[in-house]
Amino acid sequence: MLRTAIAGLAARPLRLLLSAVAIAVGVAFVAGSLVLSDAVGVGLRQAVAFETRGVDASIDATRGAELDDVVLSKVRQVPGVAAAEGRATVSAPLRDAAGRPRDAAATALAADEQLRPFDLADGRFPSNTNEIAMEQDIAADYALGHPVTVLDQDGRQHTFTLVGTFTRPADAGIGASDMVLLPEALGRLSQEEEFGEIVVRAAPGIGQQQLVADLTRAVGGRGISVVTGQEAAAQLLRETPSDSAGLSKFFTAFAVLAMVVAAMVIANSFTILVAQRTRELALLRCIGAGKRQVFSGLLAEAVVVGAVASAVGLLGGLGVAAALQAIVGGDVHVPLTARTVVASLAIGVLVTVFAAAIPAWSATRAAPVEALRTPVEGKSARAGRPRAAVTIALLVVGFGTAALALGSEVETGAVLSVVAMISLLGAALAAGPLVVGPVARVVGVVCAPIFGQPARLATLNADRNPKRTAASAAALTIGLAVVSLVTTVTAGVEAGRDRGLDQQLGADFTVTSVVATKPLPPALADTLAAVPGVADAALRQSFSGDLGKYGGYGMTAVRGDAVGSLLRPVVLSGRLDRLGPGELAVSKQLAEETSLAVGDTVQAGPRNRPVPLRVVAVYDGVSAAGADTGLAMVDLGQQSAIAMGEGGYDDSVLVKLAADADHDQVRLALENALSGAPLAQLRSVDELKEELSAPLRSTLDLLWALTALAVLIAFAGITNTLSLSVLERTRESALLRALGLTRGGLSAALAAESVFVALLGAACGLFVGIGSAWLIAQVASTDAEPVLFVLPWGRLGVLLGAAVLAAPLAAVIPARRAARGSVTAGIAAP
Repeated sequence: MLRTAIAGLAARPLRLLLSAVAIAVGVAFVAGSLVLSDAVGVGLRQAVAFETRGVDASIDATRGAELDDVVLSKVRQVPGVAAAEGRATVSAPLRDAAGRPRDAAATALAADEQLRPFDLADGRFPSNTNEIAMEQDIAADYALGHPVTVLDQDGRQHTFTLVGTFTRPADAGIGASDMVLLPEALGRLSQEEEFGEIVVRAAPGIGQQQLVADLTRAVGGRGISVVTGQEAAAQLLRETPSDSAGLSKFFTAFAVLAMVVAAMVIANSFTILVAQRTRELALLRCIGAGKRQVFSGLLAEAVVVGAVASAVGLLGGLGVAAALQAIVGGDVHVPLTARTVVASLAIGVLVTVFAAAIPAWSATRAAPVEALRTPVEGKSARAGRPRAAVTIALLVVGFGTAALALGSEVETGAVLSVVAMISLLGAALAAGPLVVGPVARVVGVVCAPIFGQPARLATLNADRNPKRTAASAAALTIGLAVVSLVTTVTAGVEAGRDRGLDQQLGADFTVTSVVATKPLPPALADTLAAVPGVADAALRQSFSGDLGKYGGYGMTAVRGDAVGSLLRPVVLSGRLDRLGPGELAVSKQLAEETSLAVGDTVQAGPRNRPVPLRVVAVYDGVSAAGADTGLAMVDLGQQSAIAMGEGGYDDSVLVKLAADADHDQVRLALENALSGAPLAQLRSVDELKEELSAPLRSTLDLLWALTALAVLIAFAGITNTLSLSVLERTRESALLRALGLTRGGLSAALAAESVFVALLGAACGLFVGIGSAWLIAQVASTDAEPVLFVLPWGRLGVLLGAAVLAAPLAAVIPARRAARGSVTAGIAAP
């Protein structure tokens, strides 16, 4: 049987080729997810390695100690120290081409080249205090030799000449600087005289441990910590949260989707292959092969196909991981580990074997004599009552859980929505063979007068074996259901955020400080209120407030009469048309955590001077730059009495225009008024909406890139099914040719059949995806952050159009094979 299985593989390479394509693409997803997961760690380690390269010892200050020039001088005098540099990163906003401030950071150029965590890319590093070098990507809008305007932390402008660009690995969350200046020039941007870290390079022959011991004796203690360069790198790795870890999880979820789709394609392919080899298998049974031997032989073929396809998919996974990293930006890493190799090959082979197990088991059920008879296609291929019962049961579960989800809380409703979506998707897949026949006959009646005989043949072929047709469409159904669901939900979230921002922010502009630690000028609100066309302007400030026995929370202070006009979060209970002294509004989250309700009184502020605050409202608000409502809100005059520490953070000015004001003209006037506050950044509501929507759109673009591969698997399945059915219908095709059907007509029939399969799969997928999106929109929507049911017609049209246009391409290879066959040889085929 082993020799027979090998001979069978050699005799039918083309029949198994497209089956292998499906599993190869699926394994590429799995391998890509594992490679991407490893790449996240590689990118972080590379960034840390650059940051700590050449560093044999690192000195940090703790418990209020200071690292300054005095400490640095002592370090340089320690025997065994070849070089020591103080590192400090300061906020240094850039002026863009339009003159607006743009957040950036700068650091001092180390005199010792081996302690520089970057490499020169073009030009040179600064040699005097009027020169600057910039990171290569940041410098894309500037030219060497041209001036660069940088703001210090007091808003004063400093002009430098760009003399060079440098490269370093992607930031990976470690906070690397964008610009490099000489230490004296950096001192002009910041009044800070302390270093964040002192890095030390050892002289030749001095080990890191010995260097640390010597430095500890010289400057250690009194809150100063000295560790080796290796320990500093390890600590930075532990403390740096990866900003790409979520991407790996996101990709892994779609790897599972791809493998499910690939498994369906493989199962369908092996079902057709087994049906085509009925006589061959029956002959083996007649000459002594047992059921177990036949079953084992078919699984052996599956193992070989799975192993070869998995090896190809593993290589493809490297390319997929690299492509996706390029899409999201940053450095590209493709590490290949033993875990990735073993897991990819094992998953690919196991999925192929399990997918082939049911067809192989079915092949052993028929008696040898019965199998040797000429089969009549259509009876066994028809769907029966058990399938109808399963379909009805899944529909009942799906619609029942959907009804329960609509009446449940958000958390419970989300779980029930997932159950409903899975049930409806299962019902759509189970009902496929039941609806193929009626739909095919209706399509035949409608299309036959227009497209002629090829349309009739296509519908007859689709109706002949509804299980096979439905199985071919099922893979496409799953892929389009997922992408239409996420696309529609994303559009709803984006539209809901826009509406929520419009409802809750009565202001037309927000003004924030580009340096978070530097507040806006106290009189800025009054200055902006005096601008012609401005109806009102009010200061809003975030601060840490002391709510007595409840603890400290991030709160928002705003002028009392601006609440309800400039800032109007959704009120869940109580009233919030204004806030006066002694009044407190709490967010829904804070109310749930503390059980505070309207009418309760909180003794806020320090214990020796408590301030009674009465809860007047519970609200729910959306978070946006310059318009954050925090966990609680008080009148601006109440802030100093309950604040923990001095001042606040993240302050902003909310600006509302007069009803008849010209938006563009007033904006120009506001920008002129802000010339005296160079750190102020003006944003319109539309710009705030764009900032909130940008991450959603990036995620959606990545989703489409991932789903494109899953849909590719589905079309590989359609191509495979058509190719195998062409081989199965060799005699039939030859007879049609003999009766006068042209080669073009035969090819057109196959193309029409592929379009029918694609339309069936796309329609079912869009129905399930859009229906599930509607359910999620109803369940997840809140007054503060509504999720609207908005159909993104453009993207959905692209999905449907791509399915219809790709279907004829999937039929090209089968059509060429059918049309090129010899009529006489086909009629003589068994």
